[in-house]
Amino acid sequence: MGATLSGCGGDGGSGGFGGNPGGGGGTPLGYRFIPLANAGGVLPRSNILAKGTEEATPFLGAVMINDRRHVCFHAVDANELKGLYEVDYNTSGQTSPVKHLLREGDVLPDGTVVSDFSGGYLNNQDELVVVVTDPSSRSTLEVARDLGQFQPRFKDYQSVSPTCVLDGDMQPEVGLADNGDLLFICGGKDADGDSLGEVLYYCPRDVAADTVKLMGENDLLPGTNCVVRTMGCCEIGRGGNYLVQGSAATTESGNALEGDTTSGLCYLATGRVGESPEVLAADPSLGISGAVQGQVNMAARLGDGGCAFVCQTNPDKTQLYLNKTKLLEADLNGTGGSLSPRGRKILSMLPPVFGPNGLILVEVFTQAGCELLSYNGSTFTTILGTGDNVEGKTVNMILFGCMPHSVNAFGEFVIVVEYTDGESAILLGIPV
Repeated sequence: MGATLSGCGGDGGSGGFGGNPGGGGGTPLGYRFIPLANAGGVLPRSNILAKGTEEATPFLGAVMINDRRHVCFHAVDANELKGLYEVDYNTSGQTSPVKHLLREGDVLPDGTVVSDFSGGYLNNQDELVVVVTDPSSRSTLEVARDLGQFQPRFKDYQSVSPTCVLDGDMQPEVGLADNGDLLFICGGKDADGDSLGEVLYYCPRDVAADTVKLMGENDLLPGTNCVVRTMGCCEIGRGGNYLVQGSAATTESGNALEGDTTSGLCYLATGRVGESPEVLAADPSLGISGAVQGQVNMAARLGDGGCAFVCQTNPDKTQLYLNKTKLLEADLNGTGGSLSPRGRKILSMLPPVFGPNGLILVEVFTQAGCELLSYNGSTFTTILGTGDNVEGKTVNMILFGCMPHSVNAFGEFVIVVEYTDGESAILLGIPV
């Protein structure tokens, strides 16, 4: 039992499913791949959809892993119902039976009927948070502790604390730190009952009474003459560090609060709870000097090394940044841009994901298909790509980067793979 993890710390225990987190390391030289779930496979209440149709696909891309070697994934069953499931594994590659967590049509312990649910966020304490929508379009932020039953944390239109009165739909984007710190986005009211519009709220260490507003619609972005219009993806990490991205508008025209034409301009801000955030990237039309100039349309990611994100400078060109350092360039036309480690022009890329000790994984698309790359702080290496053979099948497409927790402290990662025969699977990559 137990495999040696080259350059990625100890084996984290063996003999059972899961394990305690160990140390980290640099980019491993190679990986072995283990199927965690296959299209057509058995679920607790049904089977996974065998093959994709025009209406549904077996795996939706949302798959998460933590340092306890627990994996949560979204799948569509044979009845075309979306569900959220758990599978655990150990270092020898043995897997547990699939466990049911949530599915469309379920009735939760608080009586909520599940009509839809968000991608979710899994931390290293086995806490999983999702936003559930019921048939009447009311939303609830639900938490499953120890990956058990979901319990309501916040409901839309709820008075949570003296500084947090919810007044609108709960947005699907949430952030959850290992210590229980929580970020969520919802419409809100102030103490006088006046609408604040969309608000980014912070709940410290699961103490609802201390929930406070971090940023709100029509607030000025610190150090700028721009007002916040919307907030989208958010994430919170160690020490209260967080990121938020959305759209903003300039105030120069004098009508930024009255339907100006610049309200769709993107910003990405990072900060620490209790301090003013810094705008890390922004659309050039916002005129924010010192920020990376461009649009961050996909999810940015927070890690110990800072913030990693994909920035678009024009309709054809994107760049991968770590903080304000450019790591890769992509060009849809195939004329410019970086070469992948396999020597192919990079056309586009998906959001990056942090691993241990500054390791970054990112999926890129080339003229020959796709490649999953690892970055160790100095060089990129291809881990897996179109045309590679896994379990006797040929890889056609990879889907990686949909969720921030796709890599754990051991450098193990989870991906969705589609093969050339049309079948698909969730694969676990273990460094060797």
